[in-house]
Amino acid sequence: MSRFAFELAGAEHDLSLRRLFAETEMDGEIKISFRREPSYFHASRVQGPFYQVVAARDTLTSEVVGVGTRAVRPGFLNGAVAPVGYLADLRLAPPYRGGPLVARAYRHLNELDRDGRTEIYFTVIAEGNRHALQTLAAGRAGIPPYRDFGRVLSPAVNLRRRKPAGPAGVEIRRGTVDLLPEIVDCINRNHRRRQFAPCYAVADFRSADADEAPATRGFRVEDFYVALRGGKIRGVLGKWDQSSFKQAVVTGYAKRLLALRPALNFAARLTGGPVYPPPGTELRFFHASFIAVDDDDLVVFAALLRRLYNDHVGAGYDYFVLGLHERDPLTAALRDYCSTPFAARLFVVCFDQRAVRALDRRVPYVEAAAF
Repeated sequence: MSRFAFELAGAEHDLSLRRLFAETEMDGEIKISFRREPSYFHASRVQGPFYQVVAARDTLTSEVVGVGTRAVRPGFLNGAVAPVGYLADLRLAPPYRGGPLVARAYRHLNELDRDGRTEIYFTVIAEGNRHALQTLAAGRAGIPPYRDFGRVLSPAVNLRRRKPAGPAGVEIRRGTVDLLPEIVDCINRNHRRRQFAPCYAVADFRSADADEAPATRGFRVEDFYVALRGGKIRGVLGKWDQSSFKQAVVTGYAKRLLALRPALNFAARLTGGPVYPPPGTELRFFHASFIAVDDDDLVVFAALLRRLYNDHVGAGYDYFVLGLHERDPLTAALRDYCSTPFAARLFVVCFDQRAVRALDRRVPYVEAAAF
């Protein structure tokens, strides 16, 4: 009998999964624990309309010691709508890292993949997560090949001081129900130019907290920022606060940063730089999401970003996070902001490598709010 049992998680696993997530902190200069309160599965529903949360149980102790999610949602591959898979939220209790559990988990994933829901998955691994990069990305222990598709830049843009208004010639409005069909059209026509980008429907943004539309839980239509030029929508950006179902708590600092923290926080008051809160603090942030700009127009994106930024200085948030691939031309607009850098490696995972070889060179876009 195998020491580990894999089972599709349900309500009976919720408490154990939330505890495992909270106890497996992200290591690095800043140690962060990610929480899923009040339900682990609210965040899973954001990752795709179809998802399977797999719990690994130690049969000797009956404890849940690992978790991972397989999600599938409509997205764009080579400009066409297709089912795109996402592998997310892999967590192992520390005593089980480096053992046979990971290889057995991927054998279980291979069995689930036989349902044919998708031919291709992507996943992101933080650059500071050396253990995952050395095991998963290196293809050890029977793990399927991980093809490196470059870096996803996901900086935390510090909300410290207001900046001058955005460029002239672009009108910025907030989203409305009447504008929603045009907003979704703008998102999809621009996501079509990106690899792996999600494809949305108008229904995804109606009643976002109701069971019938959990894909955008916590997001409201008025959280859209819409750029108009010549009376037509030329770009879209959204403010997505997920704190009602996903939280990040600072649990500690590396020794060097811990020693420097008082001086850095003093300097931050003078420069507008990042503040390093005491351990135990829940971070106050939101995601800048649904990034879509016609022709990658930097003027339009800069206007959207500036309005979003200025609207939330002094609004109770410390920063916002967004995700752009290192090859995305829109990254140039971030130079005007003080931010704390963060990056992850984007990998494509397939059991049949023909699907990877068929991908063209479009710039990837993955929604950081679904990480």
